[in-house]
Amino acid sequence: MVTVLFADLVDSTGLAQRLDPERAREILGSFFDAAAEELNTLRGRTEKFIGDAVMAVFGLPTVHEDDALRAVRAGLAIRGRARRLTQSAGLAEPLQVRIGIESGEAATGLGPAGQLLVTGQVVNVAARLQAAAVPGQILAGSTTHALTTTKVSYGRRRTVKAKGFDTSLEAYPVEGLTPRSARRTIPFVGRSSEQAILGQSLGLASTTGKPVLVTVVGEPGIGKSRLAEELAAGMSAAVPILRGESRTFADTATFSPIAAIVGDLAGINQDDPPETVGRRLRELVGVACDPAEVDRTVERLALLFGLSEGRREESAFVHDVQAGFITLIDGLARDHPVLLLFEDAHMLKPAMLDLIERLGSKGRRGPGRALVLVLARGSLLEERPAWGSSSSNAVLVRLDPLSPAESVHLVRQAGGGQIGDKQATEIARRAGGNPFFIIETTGMLMSQGSGRARPDRMVLPPTVQAVVSARLDALAPRLRELSRLAAVFMYSFDIPAIKALDETVAQAELEQLQDAEVLVRDDMGANPSWRIRHATLKEVAYGSLPKRERLRLHRIIAQQQLDSGHRSWAADHLELAAFASLDLDPNERAAPDAAADALLVAGDRARRRMESRSAIDRYERALAMAGPEKQWGVREARVLAGMGESEYWLGDYPAAIESLRRAVVLAEEHDDSFALTLALRFLGDIAINYEADVDKAEQLHERSLVAAERLGDPWAVVRSLLFAGWVPWTRQRFEESEAIWRRALAMADPDDSWARARALTALSINRSEMNDKDGALELIEEASRIAEERGDQFSVGNTAVQKARSLDDLGRREEALPCFDRGIAIFADLGARWELADARAAKGIAERELGRLDQAEEDLRFAIRIAEELGDRQLPGWVWRALAKVSEKRGDKAEAEERYRRSREAESRGPR
Repeated sequence: MVTVLFADLVDSTGLAQRLDPERAREILGSFFDAAAEELNTLRGRTEKFIGDAVMAVFGLPTVHEDDALRAVRAGLAIRGRARRLTQSAGLAEPLQVRIGIESGEAATGLGPAGQLLVTGQVVNVAARLQAAAVPGQILAGSTTHALTTTKVSYGRRRTVKAKGFDTSLEAYPVEGLTPRSARRTIPFVGRSSEQAILGQSLGLASTTGKPVLVTVVGEPGIGKSRLAEELAAGMSAAVPILRGESRTFADTATFSPIAAIVGDLAGINQDDPPETVGRRLRELVGVACDPAEVDRTVERLALLFGLSEGRREESAFVHDVQAGFITLIDGLARDHPVLLLFEDAHMLKPAMLDLIERLGSKGRRGPGRALVLVLARGSLLEERPAWGSSSSNAVLVRLDPLSPAESVHLVRQAGGGQIGDKQATEIARRAGGNPFFIIETTGMLMSQGSGRARPDRMVLPPTVQAVVSARLDALAPRLRELSRLAAVFMYSFDIPAIKALDETVAQAELEQLQDAEVLVRDDMGANPSWRIRHATLKEVAYGSLPKRERLRLHRIIAQQQLDSGHRSWAADHLELAAFASLDLDPNERAAPDAAADALLVAGDRARRRMESRSAIDRYERALAMAGPEKQWGVREARVLAGMGESEYWLGDYPAAIESLRRAVVLAEEHDDSFALTLALRFLGDIAINYEADVDKAEQLHERSLVAAERLGDPWAVVRSLLFAGWVPWTRQRFEESEAIWRRALAMADPDDSWARARALTALSINRSEMNDKDGALELIEEASRIAEERGDQFSVGNTAVQKARSLDDLGRREEALPCFDRGIAIFADLGARWELADARAAKGIAERELGRLDQAEEDLRFAIRIAEELGDRQLPGWVWRALAKVSEKRGDKAEAEERYRRSREAESRGPR
């Protein structure tokens, strides 16, 4: 089903006779340009120009439910442009058009020159209607009329005798759009070059098999979402559009956008039991991925929905989720293009942003025909200035404000022809080229007087916030109340969620808010949901909600989230409740304490999952809720200990030391063994690797072990032992370190694969130092098997590098290199910079012994650079020594001596 439009310029022959031929040609060209512009902004496809007429088709390549309505609007716009062209050209006689529109089935194909051809009776009917129209008239056929009868005002029906038709055609003169239809089909103005960039990027991904990352950046309301909407509307139905929209039913706040994508693809509903979730994931993955990858990918994607089998060790969570999703997308995009859309990326968590960048990089499983479209405010690039640098096909599009002419044009269109030129110019000037400001202002005016603007009484608010406030104030009291309830939700909501706030809410009322352009309905899942249309509208609606009511509503939603097992989402709402409570009474501690408790739980969960930046964010927010520092206790000790660990994993050792020391003071003051063993464990490791003070490390690890044993938790004891073993190892007391790590291995729970793999890896390293090369290889092969079974990529990387070292010790260097490469690739993916530097250095030594001196030099220099950036004191001494031996092999004695000097200097600062 398509809709065809014919528009003919009346008396073009007479125009040529009245004017100079060159002048007449210019005017005719201006008319065609204006007609094409109006058609394109309303998703019409200009098929051909025939003399002084133009033919366009709506519904190609994809049919939309409002194609007929958009065609009618385009006809009205072309007629209006012809009238304005008369004025701008200073013509004595007006330019007029005849327009015919009809909807129906058509056949499409390519002509001899490769152009699109549309044929069928619908084309003939539209052409005959155009010929039958009087100058300035738009005639719609019976099918177009039936599709738009509630949205368009029509005159009395006509009958048209048409050549080639046995019966007369029904024709309906178009008088105008209803106000609601005029607002729902506002054309997309002034972004043709940006649309072209997006279209070309999709074509590049499709033809080259390499993903393209396109980031669209602009201020709020500048048109980022509309640009994406227009791209999606013009795409073939064969291209899946995967929308990464945050929803609160996901088990993870960080990866909620991809949980929404996976849930929609698999048909997973919020209340589905685990067995249903697992079955639908397997059905999805089974179709998209290779059979050998199905089990692992299903297991990884199941983490998005809370199916983690109750494991206490979650350090592989981030990698597992990222790897599972990338495998799924690689499978979907192997043969056909896919569009992934992420809005408001500036609000996403670091691990989610890391994943998006990886989606935009070339995959390892063959072609990846994915266009990754990211919409964000400029703060994304301020926070991540290197954004997109890892992708070979990255495009940055900055949306600038509309020009004055484009702004005036948008005002006219959004005002449904009811706003005059003077008023349109004033609205455009105040809006500063911001489309959202224009659309909200015209919406405010159209809402007055039953949809007709009142230019004679127009008073324009000075800011977009004031405009939005005026629009909300104009709503009926009940709808205004519901818009405030909707603003309390962080993302979208469904009927049961909003009924928990007001049990009298009816779906019809939400649909009225849709008509009022406050809510947008999402039908991605099985059950409909709604969200507030724009962030500015949400901010204004929320700001008008009394704080006492905010406190009550956020508590209700938080309890809903807790009952559903979504603790991180609950923490966010409890924090918002606390803000309201503190404004009402700074001395009331119930809400802030509840928020601090919840944020600690959410921070701990992020820390265990190695979402270190997200963990720090939640811990900092917990401390902000904790009240005066003199009142801090066990909770704050645990917050500081968790924050210190997260800072440690990010390599921010000064910040980690500060947090961990404060945690120790509080934990000792309040006798909290949990915070004490955690903080002392990481302080001890920092003492060895950063402060180079082994004696201090020994004392700290001893205290950590005592606290862990007092806690009575074998899990904590094992981890304290794993850290403590490096003290005697650094002093080359290998028998002592062997005993400590053997004890850790014996105590580790059989299901604690992380600890078992780490203990075996440490024992293998120890055996290498004890010159038991075969024993070292045997131990690391067992560790590798455990790591592979668990799928913990960090442990897999560690075991791969240690296996390579063991093979190198045995003189099997060619076998060692692939193991080094695997570990290096894993650490690069994970962003584990110290481990990456260590692996590159070890590989460099193997390459040196194989005579590959250039590669050895490159890897060893890389290790030195990273170690210096991290402030590490362990690596530089032996790496400089390895570089000196490269110089010796090249016969450069002077360079070798200088490198030996730097090695001695680094060792003097190293652990003692």
